[in-house]
Amino acid sequence: MEFSEDQWAGLKIHADELDIDFISTPFSSKAIKLLDNLDVPFWKVSSGDINNTPLLEEMALTAKPVVLSSGMSSIEELDKAVSILKKHKTSFAILQCTTSYPCPPEKIGLNNISNFRTRYKCPVGLSDHSGNIYSSLAATSLQASIIEVHVVFDKDMFGPDVSSSITFKELKSLVEGAKHIHQIFLNESVN
Repeated sequence: MEFSEDQWAGLKIHADELDIDFISTPFSSKAIKLLDNLDVPFWKVSSGDINNTPLLEEMALTAKPVVLSSGMSSIEELDKAVSILKKHKTSFAILQCTTSYPCPPEKIGLNNISNFRTRYKCPVGLSDHSGNIYSSLAATSLQASIIEVHVVFDKDMFGPDVSSSITFKELKSLVEGAKHIHQIFLNESVN
C-alpha cells in the first residue's frame, strides 16, 4: 500500500490531534525527505536496513535521533551502523529484535538488552513480535527504554502480522504494566 503525500500529511495531522508522535520507517531517500518535511521526531531503521549506509548517512544528516532495530544483523553490522551515527554525533537507541513472527519465548533475546546497553552506551529497548504482552513487560523490568509492538483491532483479522500483534486492550494493559514497573524502579532508587 502506498500513500500520497497528502495522505501522509493527513496521518501526521491526525497524530497531532491525538497528541501522539507521528513516526514511520523510511526505506528510501524520497521517504526520508517526505517524512522530514512532516517533522517526524526521530528515525526508525528497520532490521533489513542496518547495512544501508546511504540511508543511515542521510538520516544522520537531519540531526534527528535514530532507533536501530537489530533483528537481522550481526554484532559487526550493528557496530558499523553505530559508528556511522557516532561519526555524525547522532543520538541513537537500539532495539533487540528477533525476526520471527510470532517470536517464541526462547528466541526473544532479552539478554541482549543489557549486552547492547553495555556495548553501545545508549538507550535500549525491545521490538516485540511475540503476540502477547509478557516479553515487553519482562523487557521493561530489565529497564528497556523503548517498547515497540504491532497492534491490531482484532486477532481474528487477516494479515501477515496478526499472529505477532497485540490488541488495543492488551496495549492498554502493557502501558499500565510498564508504568507500574517504572514506578517500582523509581521507588527502589529512592529507598
